[in-house]
Amino acid sequence: MSDDGSLTLSELQQLTVLDKNGAAIGDVADVVAALVSEPPLVTALMLEHGEEQLRVGWTQVTAVDLDEEQLRLNVTVDELAPASLRADEIALVDSVLDNRVLDVERRRLVRVQDVVLERSAGRLTVTGVDTSGGAVLKRVGLGFIADHLARRPEHFVPWDDVNLISLRLSRPNFVEAFQELAEMHPADIAEVLHQVGPRERTNVLAALNAALAADTLQEMDEALRGSALAEMPPALAAAVLAEIDPDEAADILGQLSEDVAESLLDTLPEKEAAAIRGLAAHPEHSAGGLMTTDFVVLFGGMAAGDAIDFIRAEKPEAEALSYIFVNDAQGVLVGVFSLRDLVLAQPSQRLDEIMDDDPVTVHPDEDEEEVGRLMTKYNLLVLPVVDEAGHMLGVVTLDDALDAIVPDEWKARLPRLFR
Repeated sequence: MSDDGSLTLSELQQLTVLDKNGAAIGDVADVVAALVSEPPLVTALMLEHGEEQLRVGWTQVTAVDLDEEQLRLNVTVDELAPASLRADEIALVDSVLDNRVLDVERRRLVRVQDVVLERSAGRLTVTGVDTSGGAVLKRVGLGFIADHLARRPEHFVPWDDVNLISLRLSRPNFVEAFQELAEMHPADIAEVLHQVGPRERTNVLAALNAALAADTLQEMDEALRGSALAEMPPALAAAVLAEIDPDEAADILGQLSEDVAESLLDTLPEKEAAAIRGLAAHPEHSAGGLMTTDFVVLFGGMAAGDAIDFIRAEKPEAEALSYIFVNDAQGVLVGVFSLRDLVLAQPSQRLDEIMDDDPVTVHPDEDEEEVGRLMTKYNLLVLPVVDEAGHMLGVVTLDDALDAIVPDEWKARLPRLFR
């Protein structure tokens, strides 16, 4: 075999395979590595031979000549077995190259542009992955350009830090590895979950606390949310559901069968379950279908200082504090003010002195286009939904309104605040 040293997966792909008699019998199609060893040991190559693929054991390789672009064997083609993979093996081209993997150390998803290998004492091992643009240039024959590009340490991910999230691997440290996701943004975790199967998805969500799992679930594609919730153990599903915004919870449960949805609702306190059932009863494309019941309502006669004490004690979600609503003694909506208005008011000031006494409202049966029109016209971040008597039923937030009326291809360009 040729000299020791490093080479890349893409370099091996460019090699013509010669049998022991020097006859060209095909090209390298893939490289097989066993994950049970640390670092992974290359055990075989996949040979493209006419219309079939054959397995070349690494012990059947006598030389790797990058200059001549040849890989020489000590057997003839007739001695090679059909291509196959053992349970502990992966095909690096098929499963790693051009796929997204999790860089565990930096807690980020990266695309593998090449796989770095090391030759030593007749063995070939996987040492890491290259995520650089230079690796792409080399693969398309522009290595002379890549040689002039600066090499950055972060472009190389050691194999110990690579988590193959796109594969259903029975690695014993799977859940432990994903516990490190806790410092990632829920949107990034959701992107990870889109690349794994149901079992791994459940394991990942189980490795997170309920609040982070709930945030992650809400960031996932709508088509996956319901199934992801249903796949969880009942206790975990109940804890996650309790952390999800009521309007989102109603949407997710709407994807499930009635029996499954009801069994999950039965795990919640009656007040929360009733709120979700009420939201689910409204048509999907109406103000009632868009609204959430997370909002803060106070009474006009309350002093600003007392209102701050009340909010501090109740600890509402941040989204519920964009605007604060004011009811009269009969529970009819009569005003609205911002948290800024409240903080800047004198502690003794009454809320009806600082509120806007003409809030824009919408009825629950109005369609989503009218909701969007009103919020755009009046520059609203939150639009209260009221019944015929003026009692507040909920609020539509700007992100939910945009989610309903903005075309899907535009949504991907918007930051999470407006999705």
